[in-house]
Amino acid sequence: MTKRKPYEVRVKILDILKEKPLTYTQIQTKLSTNYDSVKNNCEELELYGFIEVENKDKHPENGKPYYKVKLTPKGYEISKKQKLSKS
Repeated sequence: MTKRKPYEVRVKILDILKEKPLTYTQIQTKLSTNYDSVKNNCEELELYGFIEVENKDKHPENGKPYYKVKLTPKGYEISKKQKLSKS
């Protein structure tokens, strides 16, 4: 199994967030990668203004703090362009 490049992980994060906002753990599961990779890549995408990460106090299922990640309008636009360039 080859290691994915950070760029590939970021593109996939943007792509899956087009559907709906997700938590770090949900992104981790969808991408089959580890939590730290998701968190680090999301932090970088947030710096660029492509996503917004909200720190929530209490998850409805387990009561633990969690992070909710959603695309910004800028992130949505870049993810649409990225999809076109892959075709």
